[in-house]
Amino acid sequence: MARLVSLLVCVLVLVVSVVWAEITVYPLSLKLPVLTGGEATTGFWVENVGEGPARVRITLHDWWRNREGKLQVFPPGSLSGSCAPWVLFSHPSLLLAPEEKVWVSVKVSIPEEERGDRWAMFLVAEYPPEEEGGGEAFGRTRVVVAYAVKLLRQDPWDASPAGEIRSVEVLGVNPLQLYVLYANTGNAHTVNRGTVEVRDIFGDTVLSFPIEDFPTLPGEERALILEDPTGGVLAEGVYYVFTTIDFGGEYLVQGGITFQVPMPSE
Repeated sequence: MARLVSLLVCVLVLVVSVVWAEITVYPLSLKLPVLTGGEATTGFWVENVGEGPARVRITLHDWWRNREGKLQVFPPGSLSGSCAPWVLFSHPSLLLAPEEKVWVSVKVSIPEEERGDRWAMFLVAEYPPEEEGGGEAFGRTRVVVAYAVKLLRQDPWDASPAGEIRSVEVLGVNPLQLYVLYANTGNAHTVNRGTVEVRDIFGDTVLSFPIEDFPTLPGEERALILEDPTGGVLAEGVYYVFTTIDFGGEYLVQGGITFQVPMPSE
């Protein structure tokens, strides 16, 4: 498996006697519908908003989220869902004067046999001038500021969104807290939303609350910790809780479990 590379999105370190430029990068999300066998162009701006020159490096990577939703960065082309091998971009490095901005052009060419959504990510990193001059002066701390620009190739014709709830566990009651494991089983990036509903033994709904939107890549699993935001109190008894998630496809997915209040001690 490819060696994991730690992501540095924005690290701020104490700087002593050093004043250097700052950059801003926008947009940070690029969504590009490209037909199989076709190509398309997009891009992003890199702007120097500081008072001195800004030296910038731009590198292409693969990325992923773990079950907890934390971002991971890998070498380009190392993941099965990568579009990095099909990406060309215009500026691997930049030297920007104050108030100068440059458009970084990104071209994506999709091979004939490829189906479904694909993704990659640019790290746009600013380095202080000392880094290029052969070292740091005494009493100075080198700072690196990096932005992550996500690139998503969307398949307009052959994308098949799908998902499933793989497990539901009750972590606690009063307030109700759940662990839900959801998986994107299709070949398309999706933004998912849903609801939690609790019913008593008579089938009456006694509690419900929404599941906030969360994104998933094809093949991604997300572990959701869901807690009743109202802090509602359930009386003693047996209940059935089920979660419903809408991934934007032709059907909804559900999963549930029976539990009792108070919860049995182990």
